[in-house]
Amino acid sequence: NHTGAGQAEDYVVPAFAMQVARIEAGLAPPVIGTGNLDAERDFLDVRDVATAYALVVSRSEALEPNTIFNVASGIPRRVGDILDQLLARSTVKIAVERDAKRFRANDLPRVVGDANLARARLGWVPEHDFEDTLSAVTADWRARVSG
Repeated sequence: NHTGAGQAEDYVVPAFAMQVARIEAGLAPPVIGTGNLDAERDFLDVRDVATAYALVVSRSEALEPNTIFNVASGIPRRVGDILDQLLARSTVKIAVERDAKRFRANDLPRVVGDANLARARLGWVPEHDFEDTLSAVTADWRARVSG
């Protein structure tokens, strides 16, 4: 799962950040409805994803055809913990309520990538700290909501 500033609210991190920004701006009641907060996902800053893609393109002639690279942090992050981090950045008190409509029937409990091949063959490593990513997404949504 890649995330970062500019991403649409169709994805969990920007969806939470957008709701926080709307609540802070007085455009929504101070409640966030959530689905499964216990799911663990491997989130990666979109800038790190773009760097990995650029490395693949620049080294494509030296790579074996059909080589598959996982571009991932390798770190499982609980969705509820991400929400807590975003709520900690909020300027207002926000309640969290579980919303049955937001639960997925076939939601996998944990999805984590293994980027060892990308590290070994491309020399790629993620460079952006997840805290910085969350700050960038939060700032982006505050700017979108206020502007």
